[in-house]
Amino acid sequence: MGRKPFITLNDISLRLYDRVLFEHTCWEILEDQHWAVIGPNGSGKSTLVKAVCGQVPVVQGKIAYHFAEGGVKPQEQIGYVSFDAQRSVVGWQDPFYQARWNSDRSTDGVPVAEYLSLDRVYKINPFQVVDNLPDPAEFTARRDEVSERLQIGSLLEKNAIQLSNGERRKVFITRALLKSPRLLILDNPFTGLDQEFRARLREIIARLTQDRMRVMVVETDRDEIPPGITHVLEVEDCRVKARGPVSKPRSPAAVPHPARIESAATGHQGERADRRVLVRMENVRVSYNGTPVLQGIDWTVREGEHWALLGPNGAGKTTLLSLILGDNPQAYANNITLFGRRRGSGESIWEIKRRIGWVAPELHLYYPFDATGFDVVCSGFFDSVGLYHRCSPQQQEEAQAWMERLGITDCADAAFRQLSEGEQRMALVARALVKRPQLLVLDEPCQGLDARNRDRVLEAVDSVGDHLDASMIYVTHDTDELPRSITHVIRLDTGRVIGREILNCTTRD
Repeated sequence: MGRKPFITLNDISLRLYDRVLFEHTCWEILEDQHWAVIGPNGSGKSTLVKAVCGQVPVVQGKIAYHFAEGGVKPQEQIGYVSFDAQRSVVGWQDPFYQARWNSDRSTDGVPVAEYLSLDRVYKINPFQVVDNLPDPAEFTARRDEVSERLQIGSLLEKNAIQLSNGERRKVFITRALLKSPRLLILDNPFTGLDQEFRARLREIIARLTQDRMRVMVVETDRDEIPPGITHVLEVEDCRVKARGPVSKPRSPAAVPHPARIESAATGHQGERADRRVLVRMENVRVSYNGTPVLQGIDWTVREGEHWALLGPNGAGKTTLLSLILGDNPQAYANNITLFGRRRGSGESIWEIKRRIGWVAPELHLYYPFDATGFDVVCSGFFDSVGLYHRCSPQQQEEAQAWMERLGITDCADAAFRQLSEGEQRMALVARALVKRPQLLVLDEPCQGLDARNRDRVLEAVDSVGDHLDASMIYVTHDTDELPRSITHVIRLDTGRVIGREILNCTTRD
């Protein structure tokens, strides 16, 4: 392979809604290069790669695809994996995020095996003759190979709507690889994935860069550039800031409070039994179509305790949280007490949600696109997905104060769809914090955030716990992003509790 051009962006300008971005941008990708596009949240890096994919209009200049062959449109030879793209499979199947917990796998949604079928992957219309399709037997063999490489065999019989955040990411990467694209673009490739699979994905990316496929990753400033990536394009304020070869491996941005979790004492000593119980679960079991998801969970969360809920993809973490949030109807078949009342004793879901502030990838996935950033934050007062009530002047001031604290005041008037993935996540974090809840449930709140925004979130979360004596349940795959106020740890795997730990229990009165 020589030094021939692969893709050329020649003096382009892009239009996104009413804005012109990346004016007069030039960028050439050669056939032997693999690129990382990096920049902070809101810098425009995803917009730039979407233009390469043909998803954002080029209003000046031209993008030349030198690899185009066989009469296939060049954009169809690009595989693009992003969080936003998941809405095309999950987000529009049902307008409510609770659908995951209420759906019957056998009747609702699309099974993963069907989503990864030849017809679905190549979007075959039965009334249209399509050329250049792979042989069905060869496609099936490739699907088996890729599924084994990405370890998703156990997911094939699941419904797409039932997948966890990390499982969805694995399926999307599999689907992109099944088309054997000339260019594979992975936007925030490691978010939502557990540590074991992240290591596997880094190995997969390294192998892909040795093949005919070109690879591009899109990351924030705190992500590690995968092996095999040869060049970096730095983006800031919707312009190219710098470009060049990867000089040395870039480590993730350091966190000022390194994880103390690995050396934590284990056991139950130091718990304050006199504190009011907010959550109590006894022998909780959840299954779907006979497949166990949670098995014999015993867990008590008291006022003032801050729990880290840890475990690999598919461990049952989000299912466990759904029982606390009031979204999962299987709570009524279990012995679960929330805020002093047994589930099924006449309480309403809204009585539960009034006491809880939460953020999760599922909420992000389903949140209405037409809401403004300010409306997103204000909806936290009413526990609604979308804003359907008028806020009081005091509530408006509180929402504004949280947006200022998290550095997202510029997002107040913009529609949710116009915000970057990181800006959307910051608005949802503010939504969780705005009513100063009794219990914070934060499921991967820092997913997709750059180092500055990650630190803002952790500082805000810690301040809520320090000064308001709120309780917290915090889920992450990155133990180096745990808030310093974490006091307890519970670990899940395959639906079972495999460990509990206590941290600094004597420091909180």
